[in-house]
Amino acid sequence: MVITKEYKEIIRAAKAGGDIAKKYFGKVLKIEGKSTPADFRTKADLEAEKAVLKVLQKKFPAYNIISEESEEINKNSEYTFVIDPIDGTNNFVLGIPYFSCGIALYKEEELLFGVVYEPMLKNIFWAEKGKGSYQNNKRLRVNKESDLKNCTVCYARNYHTPKKHENDLVVDLDKKNIKRFLRNWSILLDLCRIASGKMESMIIYGKLPVWDIAPARLIAKEAGALFTDYNGKEDTDKNTTFLATNGTKIHKELLEILNK
Repeated sequence: MVITKEYKEIIRAAKAGGDIAKKYFGKVLKIEGKSTPADFRTKADLEAEKAVLKVLQKKFPAYNIISEESEEINKNSEYTFVIDPIDGTNNFVLGIPYFSCGIALYKEEELLFGVVYEPMLKNIFWAEKGKGSYQNNKRLRVNKESDLKNCTVCYARNYHTPKKHENDLVVDLDKKNIKRFLRNWSILLDLCRIASGKMESMIIYGKLPVWDIAPARLIAKEAGALFTDYNGKEDTDKNTTFLATNGTKIHKELLEILNK
């Protein structure tokens, strides 16, 4: 495993953001609402973002930046950073230690690198296109579970998707007797858990912001995860509505449920 100096700087930026979040974890923070009551940010989100940007803008001053809490910075570069300073803000505020800091690097429409830092467990998940994905120094691979009854299905939707979609899906999955249905409100860590073989699948419904997905997409794909749209067509690096699985026959079974 060899990682370039440039990519090490991106990992360093993610750690800087995650360590700021960890510093604020467990404290009572003022909440600032955004699009809906479920969509909000805190001082920790803003300061974590500032820490990430400080590292990236010093090392890569000519790159574009798309970050959750700031306006887009367009330098007319073919390279773009996508940043989620705290993915799982709701968990963070509630005192649930399941949140992360994520950064993705695109060249035009192609994902080149992704890193997700889980500060409470000091886990660094990262992947370089074509070179595999890793948790700290350990190579990651999806598991080979092919019986839906033994599978965990994670789910996330945008804030405007009717709850009926989720409710109907739960009923259909219960009929298949799946092991567990989860809504963890931290998509990046869920995808990393699929990459590490701890979970089998994730359903994303409704258009989500690219920062909710991009930092972990490459990590899961380089570990062998299969991403398709709901028609079974392999999707693009910027698609934010998809089914991701370990690539066994459960993928087809879940597609059938989604399209019933």
